[in-house]
Amino acid sequence: MPHRNSVPRNAAFEAALQGTRQVTWRGIEEFLAVVETGSFTAGAEALGVSKSFVSKMVSELETRVGARLLVRTTRRLSLTAAGDLFHQRCMEMRSSLIDVERQMAQFQERPVGRLRVGLSDIFGVTFMSSIVAEFSARHQEISLEVVAYLREADLVQEQFDVVIRYGRLIDSGLKARLFGYLSYCLCASPEYIARHGWPESPADLAAHACLADLGGYFYFNEKQAPNNRVKVSGTWKSNSGIALASAVRHGLGIAQLPISIIRDDLMDGRLVALNQDWAFYDKEVWAVFSPGMIPAATRAFIDHLAVSFEHRKLRPWMRPAMTALGEHIHRR
Repeated sequence: MPHRNSVPRNAAFEAALQGTRQVTWRGIEEFLAVVETGSFTAGAEALGVSKSFVSKMVSELETRVGARLLVRTTRRLSLTAAGDLFHQRCMEMRSSLIDVERQMAQFQERPVGRLRVGLSDIFGVTFMSSIVAEFSARHQEISLEVVAYLREADLVQEQFDVVIRYGRLIDSGLKARLFGYLSYCLCASPEYIARHGWPESPADLAAHACLADLGGYFYFNEKQAPNNRVKVSGTWKSNSGIALASAVRHGLGIAQLPISIIRDDLMDGRLVALNQDWAFYDKEVWAVFSPGMIPAATRAFIDHLAVSFEHRKLRPWMRPAMTALGEHIHRR
């Protein structure tokens, strides 16, 4: 067998080793089987294929790399200098692949590695932050990336492991798990209510200045309004709950906002809320993630959300604090 240093500097062979051409595993498995078993016949038996198929794959491999890898005689099979080097590199790659598979198994077995979570500006910044921090404290082997988004986040393109979404989901081929509800209430500044009073029903909203999302609708639970929504009018619209909260604090009208983002305003009396069952809207909150095998870190995070909220509506959970607000909650 020639010395390794005598390997010819064939351009195709060098390119195959250095990765400057398209890489394929075609023929490599057969080549390794032949070398490890000592013959084409034994290699074919080990792989459960025909001897002719193995011979064809190895020949194609030699053509692709531009070097002869094996010397075949009637008595023996031996590696060329190029074949010896190629075999060593392939063994190194197989060892690396086995190591990678072991590392990947860790992601399936225990919560480790990076976890990238997308949160909306409304639900994430104000309400979810403490929940996420609690999870991070319990799972310190997970490197957490929390990204707030204003628009609908693209889970795949932006490489999120989990995205928190609420409301009706669009069928996108992704998986989703319901873990709670985000409760909205009708709220306004005390000055606005002193001037205009409260609506008695969803239909009465037509007589009020309403601060709505860009669609111009307020939403309600079942049987409270046709199609669970009412078209409202006003001079102020926004797709940001934070911006709507600012507008309602300035007395511009009635808004429908998550209780979680105006909780301090209710406590301090800057805003008042209508405490009538018809005036609330409970929107589903989902953990959305990619289908297929779910890493342990992602599973742990989703389970943490489910345990935190126990699949119950957030409004009953918040109502004790709201009841304690006294005159800051309007009752009829």
